[in-house]
Amino acid sequence: MRVFKSGCLWIVGLMAAGVLAYAGYLYSIDFLAADDCHDAGGSFHFDRGECSFTENYTGEVPPLWPF
Repeated sequence: MRVFKSGCLWIVGLMAAGVLAYAGYLYSIDFLAADDCHDAGGSFHFDRGECSFTENYTGEVPPLWPF
């Protein structure tokens, strides 16, 4: 029974590490900042990394999903 519990802890720990790594990846590519900007009605400028409510972004949008 003790081996089963420690095995489950390893699996849960690895899953938690994977979720944290994925969240860090999304943060590093400005996905979360762009999403917040679009939710507020703005246009996210990927080259400058800022949200604008007065002008639309006309540059190329990088791929935001790793798949």
